[in-house]
Amino acid sequence: MSGNPIRTRTSNPFLTIPILQGPQGEKVRFLATVDNGAMINAIDTAAFQRIARRLSPLSPSQRTLRMADGSLVPSTGVWTGHVTWGPAQVETSFEVFPSGGFWRMLIGKPLLEQFGAVQDYSNDSI
Repeated sequence: MSGNPIRTRTSNPFLTIPILQGPQGEKVRFLATVDNGAMINAIDTAAFQRIARRLSPLSPSQRTLRMADGSLVPSTGVWTGHVTWGPAQVETSFEVFPSGGFWRMLIGKPLLEQFGAVQDYSNDSI
């Protein structure tokens, strides 16, 4: 290939701060990574335990999740509640399982679809 060298730009995860609604009107802000390749919404077990008293309790889950490295991780449970992101609010569910500290919350494809989100990679916005 001839011509100008290809410019590379460092890509970073898309981070945002949605608000989870507690049963008594609590508003819990949570640092989340947007992952449009994730087929579930997820919260890290350790992160959930730090704020669990402010949210409704987990429901049991029978799911076992396959990680990107192929390992299988059983779900700790499912949190269901209202999530506000920007001007919109929806009721949704998050599987809660240990991420090994790699992330606190993943906004996956299900929540992105609920919000009708469109990601623009050229200016890194949703």
